[in-house]
Amino acid sequence: MLREIMYEKYMIIILCQKILVLIKAKLKKIDVSYITNWEKLHDSFIGNKRPDELVVCYLSGPEPNNDFNELTCLGILPQNIWAFESDNKTYKTALDNFEQGEYPQPRILRQNINTFFQQTPKKFDIVYIDACGSIPSTQHALKCVSTLCLYHRLNSPGVIITNFAMPDITTEETNDFYEVVAQYLFFKEYPSEDIEINDYGIVSQKYDEFLSKVKENFNLYYGEYVSAVLRDIPAVIIPSERIGQNPYFKQIINSEIINSQRATDFISLSKGISIARYFFVANLLDKKGLLGKKSQCFFGEIGNSDALLIGLKITVLLKNRKIKLKEDIEEIKKFFETERNIYQFLDKPHSNLFFDIIVNQLSYPMHHNTSHNARYQYIAKSNSMFTDVNVYDECRYIYEWLPGLHQIVSSFQNKSWQYVFRFALDGLIKMRQNYNNEFFFQGSVVSSSVADFSSKTLSERVEIK
Repeated sequence: MLREIMYEKYMIIILCQKILVLIKAKLKKIDVSYITNWEKLHDSFIGNKRPDELVVCYLSGPEPNNDFNELTCLGILPQNIWAFESDNKTYKTALDNFEQGEYPQPRILRQNINTFFQQTPKKFDIVYIDACGSIPSTQHALKCVSTLCLYHRLNSPGVIITNFAMPDITTEETNDFYEVVAQYLFFKEYPSEDIEINDYGIVSQKYDEFLSKVKENFNLYYGEYVSAVLRDIPAVIIPSERIGQNPYFKQIINSEIINSQRATDFISLSKGISIARYFFVANLLDKKGLLGKKSQCFFGEIGNSDALLIGLKITVLLKNRKIKLKEDIEEIKKFFETERNIYQFLDKPHSNLFFDIIVNQLSYPMHHNTSHNARYQYIAKSNSMFTDVNVYDECRYIYEWLPGLHQIVSSFQNKSWQYVFRFALDGLIKMRQNYNNEFFFQGSVVSSSVADFSSKTLSERVEIK
């Protein structure tokens, strides 16, 4: 027995030595200059800013001096602080906080912040949205985030701080709030669950059980809904709207099939893709007259919902290989599907990796940095408030490393280029793996079980007493 154990250990050592020899041989094929160049590209997008270099905006309210004083005490220059107030009476009250000739004081603009984001090409490092209302609502607090992302008014990396209130669930809108939270989070939790849609709504025992959990502990699930939406709008929802509107993608697909598929077909095809599945289901419920007012309001808060649905359909059809590609794109796809053209690492990549990187290169997502976020809950007077501090990164040091559409094959044939790209992409995959499952299927290089390569998890919401 001892001899057998010793022999097994010996064989393991021999195998490990052979693996190390293979790894060294692979490493020798990598031109180190590619790593150096990627590091330079990364550093050109990610730098350090002193407090006096940051530009901040916030909602004024009647007492803008409180936030202003906090910001200036942190070292932010008064000239780099913008405050917005659209209500005339509140605007006048805000101005009355300061005497004539008093300086410094915040720059207060009498304008809706959404309109400012649309019309003025000003970018900010930190945007603080203390809306005090719940989401979704007719106050359009969530629309501030979607408009900010749509018009790219946040620098990268940049920070969005939001403060939303717990809805009043003692009103006639209670069930509508339960619905929008439960449906959104259900498809996050169970993106592949079989469901049916009939004339009464979603038919699923699993969904009924989940809805009951939401009703029993709405405080918890509402907080998770807030955080999920704040991750998804910059990373998936707004980029999908761009996909639906950008004529460049007509170079990739023949789009006739998009309108030939039934709504139920897309629900089936989107199994495993949570955001697409939610919007396809909600859109069908809306057509049947079964979607609650809060869910309808949510559709109005996230930008162009028609373009969003088109973009999500394109993504789903590409992933399921249900869409006809242009001939030149079909040739590129074959390269990704052919054995040994692309090094496997942990996951064996296929054409979906190609479609993902091309789509994201042009749709400009802002990815949520899961490692640097903070979530709080506290009581203001008698109402629960949910504060989320989120860092977003466009990751252009990954997307700008990519060449153009018809140069992709050439770049992947270069092992040094490919290795650098794959390892950089692995970091992004691990950052979003647990929260956004829309892109980068089978793109991991190293297992999540390896130290320093683990997938990142969201911090718990901290209750402030």
